[in-house]
Amino acid sequence: EGQKLIFSYPEAVKISELFAISFTWAFHEVPVPKYQHWDPVASQFYVCDQCPPGTALQEHCSSTRPTVCSPCPEHHFSEHWHWDDKCQYCTTVCKEKQRVRQECNSTHNRICECIEGYHLEIEFCVKHTACQPGFGVKIPGTPESDTVCEICPNGYYSSRLSTTEQCTKHTNCTDLGFKTSSPGTATQDAICESNGKGGATQCFRHHLQCHSDITLCEEAIFQFIVSQGLSSLQLDLLIENLPGKKVDNKKIEKLRKTCSPKQQILHLLKLWVQQNKDQDSMFSIIQGVNHCERVVSRCAGFRNLTLSHLTAVMDSLPGNKVKAEDIKQIMSTCESKQYILQLLQLWKMQNGDQDIAKGLSQSIRKLRRKKVPKRLLKSIKKIIKIFNTSSIHKLYEKMFLDIIQGSKCLKSKSLNE
Repeated sequence: EGQKLIFSYPEAVKISELFAISFTWAFHEVPVPKYQHWDPVASQFYVCDQCPPGTALQEHCSSTRPTVCSPCPEHHFSEHWHWDDKCQYCTTVCKEKQRVRQECNSTHNRICECIEGYHLEIEFCVKHTACQPGFGVKIPGTPESDTVCEICPNGYYSSRLSTTEQCTKHTNCTDLGFKTSSPGTATQDAICESNGKGGATQCFRHHLQCHSDITLCEEAIFQFIVSQGLSSLQLDLLIENLPGKKVDNKKIEKLRKTCSPKQQILHLLKLWVQQNKDQDSMFSIIQGVNHCERVVSRCAGFRNLTLSHLTAVMDSLPGNKVKAEDIKQIMSTCESKQYILQLLQLWKMQNGDQDIAKGLSQSIRKLRRKKVPKRLLKSIKKIIKIFNTSSIHKLYEKMFLDIIQGSKCLKSKSLNE
């Protein structure tokens, strides 16, 4: 009792840590742990104080001297009170598909955790389980645990494999001023159609809050960022470094709860554009996107297309196919000049991983072997050219690249190549 810790050499930072530990123990009135030491010279046992975390034993106590402890050297640690004469060596590196959660310090070893999208099983990081259509995410996966899925209850649906999406409530067509064409199921949203009589019918399909307001031009431009596979942290850094007004945090949180990661990127960029419509620096960019959309609409907006023509276009696109009943639904609720644009929007919704310009390029090669109007082929070629050569596309791409390359955190294989 009444012993004091004696240090073999002064290290201001480490000593302050040790004082803090000693003070904490004294404050809680918890006695310092002891150990027995046999002194061969005196031929007797002494009860000595153990060394606190962050130190190692230098000399045992005696009848005239308390225990002497010294701070752990660099890259070493001791986590508990003990009487070893050495500290433990920090783990050198994290394993495959792991990252450092906490660096090693004098009292704790380096802590590793699985990277985003993976969790620990035994000693290996494995991918989070994706919930099947008809099931939503009840508990998202973490670095320590897998995704927990639940079957969508009545009135809710999930239409795709996902490790992040919860079940979504069916669209209430009546609330939106439409009638229900097809009720929702566990794997599909309700389909609405217009109640209007006479005049131009209002074109409406799925009321999807994660898709409906991203135009084809915007998606073709923003797809560059989607293709980089940014993590949520990297996306936050990108949004934070975009010029102009920042996106409202409440809107960002809402998107994270309702949209998949790739949908989040598209909509966060869309929100950023909307937030800066009145900024002089953004005027030319926004005007460019609007001009791109008008030109695409003119290219795709022609009449006298039949069901077989539209089916041929949809079948020629890669990825998930648009169903025949969906094509018929659009033909029954949209004006003929809207057919192609609406079908491309629908294909885009079902194929979030696909680049729309590349998808149309594949479509052209297949459509040449089918009996479709030449003007339709020419129009699709024009749309591809707009997406690939648009000066506004290049302007956006340069902006994103400058931000990404200016941050050490935003690196990807494709950019390095």
